Amino acid sequence: MKKIVIAVLSVAMISTASYAGHAWSDYHWARTTDSFDLSIINSTTSDWDTYVTQAVADWTGSSILNMIEDTSGNTSSQTRRRCKAPGGQVRICNLAYGQNGWLGIAGISIDSNGHITSGYTKLNDSYFTMSFYNRDDWKQSVTCQELGHNVGLGHQDEIFDNTSLFSCMDYQSTPYEYPNAHDYEQLETIYGHTDSYDSFAGGGDSGGGACNAPPGKGCNKGQTNGHNGDIGWGMSLGRRGQSETFMRIDPDGTRHITHVTWAIGH
Repeated sequence: MKKIVIAVLSVAMISTASYAGHAWSDYHWARTTDSFDLSIINSTTSDWDTYVTQAVADWTGSSILNMIEDTSGNTSSQTRRRCKAPGGQVRICNLAYGQNGWLGIAGISIDSNGHITSGYTKLNDSYFTMSFYNRDDWKQSVTCQELGHNVGLGHQDEIFDNTSLFSCMDYQSTPYEYPNAHDYEQLETIYGHTDSYDSFAGGGDSGGGACNAPPGKGCNKGQTNGHNGDIGWGMSLGRRGQSETFMRIDPDGTRHITHVTWAIGH
């Protein structure tokens, strides 16, 4: 039985801004109970293992979500470049994807009923090997944030100079590494209603699209009129600060949503 975790911060220490809803649209995984398991396939190299394990444990701190790390994930460069996830699971990968502007991306595939059918997270070593980002707080924060997006969370705040909300779902120049109490509350809001239970009906795999290009070749390039059809991330749905969301729609109606965390200055 899942335990209720002690909140990361007392209510008195959290800015009132943190109480705004921060669901990522209405995206959610189908499930049949009020607490559900989600397999996270760890395809990162060993230097990222501690960050992935910590982030999985932190999100499992929610009373509604149990992330389970699958440590047997394939770590070949080909697998990590594509980072394709089987239906009903999330794969997390790292690689030097190129100096193309992004630190991390979280992608999810959505069926016609609005259910997440698979997801992936990519962590870009082309930046994380630079001195500014090659720090435990940046690596832990981005890992935590992208997995948060994979389960339907958006950002609590996207302005770097605002007072810290002490959450990995908050943008800060000195990043915070863990979820906070409001992140757990938002997950309960997304998944905690018995009248919204759904059965997972399967679904296709998801992968990284045009971001599988060789290092240095960029991502989502060659767009026409703001989108590039069924290649890459698709059409931008808007950018706020260092955050941008894209959507691509397959002929069968499956939507692929990609959240991009841009490096500072891009």
